[in-house]
Amino acid sequence: MDDIDLAQQHDEMYRQQALKAHFAGRSNTLLEECRRPGPFPEGAGPGRRLCRKCGEEIEPERLEAVPEATLCIDCQRTHERGRRHG
Repeated sequence: MDDIDLAQQHDEMYRQQALKAHFAGRSNTLLEECRRPGPFPEGAGPGRRLCRKCGEEIEPERLEAVPEATLCIDCQRTHERGRRHG
């Protein structure tokens, strides 16, 4: 193994350790919340879910793209804007 291979191996090892440390402090509440059956509109079933903030149905296209989504796209945008500005 030459010096370049060794450096790349160490770089990857440090990157993996940093990622583990970063995610170790995060709670799994979002993941747990997504695994629980969500509130469905009357007459609806799995695959349809209400936004936990505004109560409107989350768009089927959004759930197809992001199955663990708990917010509709409008509430998600508002949430992300708030995180960026404050």
